[in-house]
Amino acid sequence: MENKEIIIDVLTVANILSMAGKELLCNVVENYNVNQNEYYLLRYLEKNPGEIQYNFLKFTTLTKSRINQIVSKLEKMGYLEKKSEMTGGLLKKPLYLTKLGEMVVKEGVEKIYDNTIKNFNEKEIFQYETYRNEMVEILTNMKLIFGIRTPKYLEEK
Repeated sequence: MENKEIIIDVLTVANILSMAGKELLCNVVENYNVNQNEYYLLRYLEKNPGEIQYNFLKFTTLTKSRINQIVSKLEKMGYLEKKSEMTGGLLKKPLYLTKLGEMVVKEGVEKIYDNTIKNFNEKEIFQYETYRNEMVEILTNMKLIFGIRTPKYLEEK
């Protein structure tokens, strides 16, 4: 198989996995009146508590305006909170999950786990981990092309 065919195959598999992930998340997020992007922001904050919303832009294709809308909605729903703090003479507003936000993320992770990896045997887990690490490497290399960073927590496995 030629290299150009490999990347198309990788992107096709990534798209299929993305669609499957969306379907798995659908049941969770509709219970809490959030969409996929909102859930991903909550998940990101679980891994990066105290992050400012500007930094979330680096990991998505969402606009600053859309991120502001998402943060505002999640704050009103009680899933996250903004805290004001002075850092070097600048006012920063880091974001933190609330207990309710933590519950939404946990339920999402559990539901996806219960419908996927929980049912894997040892060989399938090894294959998953190998594939996952290769996908993170591909995404990390592609970030230069698209300007989107891979979240550090994905790279740290």
